[in-house]
Amino acid sequence: METEKDIRKFMQDNKISVPQDDAFIEELVRQINLLPTPASLSEADTIQDNLRILQTIRMTIKKRRRMQALLLVLTDIAICAAIFLIGHILLPVTTSSSALQFLHTWHYLLLGLISLSVVIASSLNAWHSSVL
Repeated sequence: METEKDIRKFMQDNKISVPQDDAFIEELVRQINLLPTPASLSEADTIQDNLRILQTIRMTIKKRRRMQALLLVLTDIAICAAIFLIGHILLPVTTSSSALQFLHTWHYLLLGLISLSVVIASSLNAWHSSVL
């Protein structure tokens, strides 16, 4: 108990006097800012920030590609449905011409080939635009 009082008295007697104005803190902050920053601390933050930015860009591109693929599929479905409806409505059931009878017999195959070509053409176009 006695030694603790002695230590406290010694610390109080020998304490450093700090001025009451802000000049001391300003000088302290200025000197702290002049100290060199360790390279490991400064680069790690930059690398982590860059990785976060890259992750955000990657996720944005992924969402954009998903939306493009969905839009492409919906557009292809709409075009193919229109082709089938037009082909079904325009081709008469009873015909006297052999060419029209051939079209009526194979109209599902022809409409399927046309629809398949539309899907392939749009897919190639989308692939070229996303790759380039």
